[in-house]
Amino acid sequence: MKKNPILVVLATILVLSLFACAPQAQPATPEVEEPVVVEPTEAVVVEEPAATEPVAPPVQEEVTIRALIRPDEGANIATFSEKFTAETGIKVEVDFVGWAEIHDKTITTLAGGGGGYDIIFVPSANVAEFTAGGWFEPINDLITPETKADWLESVVNMYTIDGNLLAMPWYAGGAHMVYNGAILEAAGVDVTTITTWEDFMGACEAIAAADAADFCFSTSAKYPGNYYYNLGSMVASGGETFFDAEGAPVFADGEYTLASLEMIKTGIEAGYFDPAGIALDDYETLIEFGAGTTAFMINSTWSATQATRNPELSTVTDSAGIMLIPGWTEEKRSGGVLYAGGLGLLASSEHKEEAKQFLTYITSEEAQKQHAVDGGNLPTRNALYADADITAAWPGFATLAEQLPYGVFPPQFSWFEEWRQSAATAVQDVIAGSKTPAEAVEWLTAETTRIQND
Repeated sequence: MKKNPILVVLATILVLSLFACAPQAQPATPEVEEPVVVEPTEAVVVEEPAATEPVAPPVQEEVTIRALIRPDEGANIATFSEKFTAETGIKVEVDFVGWAEIHDKTITTLAGGGGGYDIIFVPSANVAEFTAGGWFEPINDLITPETKADWLESVVNMYTIDGNLLAMPWYAGGAHMVYNGAILEAAGVDVTTITTWEDFMGACEAIAAADAADFCFSTSAKYPGNYYYNLGSMVASGGETFFDAEGAPVFADGEYTLASLEMIKTGIEAGYFDPAGIALDDYETLIEFGAGTTAFMINSTWSATQATRNPELSTVTDSAGIMLIPGWTEEKRSGGVLYAGGLGLLASSEHKEEAKQFLTYITSEEAQKQHAVDGGNLPTRNALYADADITAAWPGFATLAEQLPYGVFPPQFSWFEEWRQSAATAVQDVIAGSKTPAEAVEWLTAETTRIQND
C-alpha cells in the first residue's frame, strides 16, 4: 500500500520535537517511539480500495438438455419443449427417430456411453433390454409412494426395476378393434353380437356373402406391428401367454397360438382376410381400413383414433366405431397386448436436475391432455380418464379405456425384440402357405430355443 508523503514528513517532525524536549539524563527507550507507530497513516489510506473496479457476478451457464425420442405424435414434445424453455430458460434439443430405426439407434447410443443425451425414450417392449446395462438413473423422487395412486399402476410397475423407477410414464395404449358400421349394416351384421372369434368369423362369412367389402380383415403380419395387432393380441384374448416367468416357451403346449394361426389360414383361404397383409405394417393397415377396403381392423390406440376422426387418413370416419377385441370363449370376454412409452434419465447426463424438471413437465396433466387430444395416445394419469375434453375429442373413448384392463404387456426379456421378428415370420409363412399352422408353431418353438441360446 502506498504511503502519503505529506503525512510521513509531519510524523518525522513530531518525532524530532519530542526527542528534543526529553530530559538529557533519561536515556531513550523503545517506548518513546510509540507515537510514530503508523496506525494513523494506515487508517487514512485504507480508503483507497474503494477506487477499484467492482467484481461482476459469475455468468450463468446456458443449459441445454438433449433427448432421443420416437416420432412426435400430436407435436407433444415440440409444443411443451417450447413452453418449458420459455418458463425455465432451459433449452431442449430432440432427435426424433422413426420406429423402424429407433431400437438399433438406442442400443448403439446406450452402449456408446449415452451419446451426449440426457433423456432416452423407453418403449414398453424394450424395458428389460434397455435397462439391463445400468444406463439409467433412478428417478424415484418423481413418483413417490404418496403420488403413485395418481398414475396407471400397471405402467408405473412396468418401468420400476428392482424397486427403482427408471422411466417416467409418458403415454399408454394398446391393441383395439375398429369396425366399419356401413359395411356391417350392408351385410346385416349387428356388431353387438360379436363377442367371440367364432362370432367374428361368422360376420366375415356374412360380409363375403353380401359382397359388402373387399375383405373382412387384414392380418397386418409385417414386423414390428404383427405381435401387437395380430398374433399377440389374438393369443392374449384367450388368456394365454407365450412364455412362463422364466422365459421358457409355453405357447407350443397352449391352445390359442395354434388356434390363431388356423383362423388366419382359414380367413386367407376363404377370401375373408387380405393376403396382402403379409407385407402390411400397422400404419399401412390403417390406410387400407381408412379407404373402406376392410370391415375390421386391429391396431394401435393412435390408429383407432385416426380411423374414427382424421379425414386425412380415413374416408370412413362417419361409419367407423370401436369395439372390444373378441375373446375365444364366452367366459374370456376380450384381451390384447398393451404398450406404453416412458422417458428415462441417463446416468451419464450432466444436467440431471434440469432433465428431471423436463420429465415432470412433459408428463404433467396439461401435457398428457394435449398428447391425448392431439396425439391419439391414452394418458398415464388416472384423473385424465374422466376429462371431458378428451372424451369429447375421441369418438369411442369409453371403449378404448374399457379395453385396457383386458390387456397384458409383452414379456420383459432382453431377447424379446428378436423373437417377435421370428413370430412375424411364422405368421407370414402361414399366410403364404409355405407352412401349416402346426409347422409354424414347431418352427417358432425351435427359433425360440436358438434365440435364447445365442
